[in-house]
Amino acid sequence: MGTRNTIIAKCTELFLRYGVKNLTMDDIARELGMSKKTIYQYVQNKSDLVKKVMQSYLDREVTVIEEVSKNAQNALEENVRMLTYMSRELQTFNASVFAELQKYYPDSYALFNEYREKVSLQHILKNLERGIREGLYRDDMNPEIVARIYVYALDILIDQQRFPSRRYHFYTLYMEFVNYHLAGILTEKGQKVLRQGKLLKLIEE
Repeated sequence: MGTRNTIIAKCTELFLRYGVKNLTMDDIARELGMSKKTIYQYVQNKSDLVKKVMQSYLDREVTVIEEVSKNAQNALEENVRMLTYMSRELQTFNASVFAELQKYYPDSYALFNEYREKVSLQHILKNLERGIREGLYRDDMNPEIVARIYVYALDILIDQQRFPSRRYHFYTLYMEFVNYHLAGILTEKGQKVLRQGKLLKLIEE
């Protein structure tokens, strides 16, 4: 792994764990075990670093989505494997990250919003349509509306007034939302597939 990739990977971990605003470039240099001068060979400033971290994170998610979609045997497996991937990513997630991005790093938050609209929303919509065709999801729902509810529910989950992180760990919130989502879209056939296969175990791990 090259120096640039090392910086991006470590900063992704730091931002997700501790948030963005309170981490200074001195803190980051100390965690990386390198000088700020070295870091500035790869980024212009902290805002540029945050934007590069966001772009790298979103690129990785696109790769995961493509891989899962290609290998999943049905829509439910695709759905659960993505939910499982996200739940593992969020084990140490600091919910203040997105609020900080929105307030202090609008360029990075704009990247995230563009990703939600152009990638995440379309992926969820295709999965819902596939699941309906396969008889695993309810055919009496509007998949476009449900997809938008799912994607933009994040705005509620990260709202510190509604769900303050000192009281609600984001991982717990997300898993409750996952169970709520699956209960709302699965047919009896889908529920049976979830219970009988290894998929439920993936969620519970």
